[in-house]
Amino acid sequence: MNLKDLTYFHHLAQTLNFTATADYFYISQPSISMAIKRLENELDTILIDRKRIHKKLSLTETGNILYRYSHQILKSVEQAEEEIHDFKHQIVYFGFLPTIGGYFMSRLLPHLNTFSSSIKFIEEESSDVMLSLVKSGKVPIAIIGSDEPVFNDDSLIQVPLKQEDMALWVSKSHPLATKKKTSPTTCKEDVFISLEKGYMHHRIFDDWVLDHHLKNIQTIYTKEIQTALSIASSTNMIAFLSDILVRDHPGLVKVEIEQPPQIYISLIVNKHIHQSNTFQTTFNQKIIDLAQEFSQPFNVE
Repeated sequence: MNLKDLTYFHHLAQTLNFTATADYFYISQPSISMAIKRLENELDTILIDRKRIHKKLSLTETGNILYRYSHQILKSVEQAEEEIHDFKHQIVYFGFLPTIGGYFMSRLLPHLNTFSSSIKFIEEESSDVMLSLVKSGKVPIAIIGSDEPVFNDDSLIQVPLKQEDMALWVSKSHPLATKKKTSPTTCKEDVFISLEKGYMHHRIFDDWVLDHHLKNIQTIYTKEIQTALSIASSTNMIAFLSDILVRDHPGLVKVEIEQPPQIYISLIVNKHIHQSNTFQTTFNQKIIDLAQEFSQPFNVE
């Protein structure tokens, strides 16, 4: 089966328009028709209903079958081409969260000169999303945060890096700014700014609210950490974040919480991905060795 013919068919099945498909690939409409005819002859079936009922093309039943599989086939070919390209050019992948991973880059990058021209960072703001990418094999190695100290997954290698208390962050003019530590009930009338669903911090915040029975607490959610920091520093709203996300913000004061929830930062590696790519495997082991030098075992009661 000619992959180019299959590519033309896949696009035609989406548009149901020969002219639009031909224009998309910058070729003539007869070329698209010939490609479809070659596929039909090879598969001994009719893929496109050309009767134009209601002036619109439609897929036949066998056309729908081929369309369903064509997406999988073309995606697999694309992935194979990408992996071959990466292997030839010795590309290595590293999952990178700017807010968390950036903290460790100064320790890692000076020791990665061998890989400096071939590292491709896969950036993602959410630790939850990055964890999913590593588990699925789409990213081989990453630094992420979690509300749980241990990932119970045999496919993962985990190196604990840092454990932090969650804290409250307020503007210098906020009444809590003069306190070093506070109880959850002290701020139950305040308005909070937190990260929205899909972020680990959102889950930790919700659990903290429930654990301390802070009913009807007022909360504004944002996707951007910098937005949360900016709002907290310029208003009387309280940001609920870990130190590593704030890192000496000039407009914010840290207020510790009694019995604070924890965030656990780890290096995680998918043991089963890129095993055929020796360069990626070597890179993974190098990162593991470096991470173990400053690894801090989690203190879990």
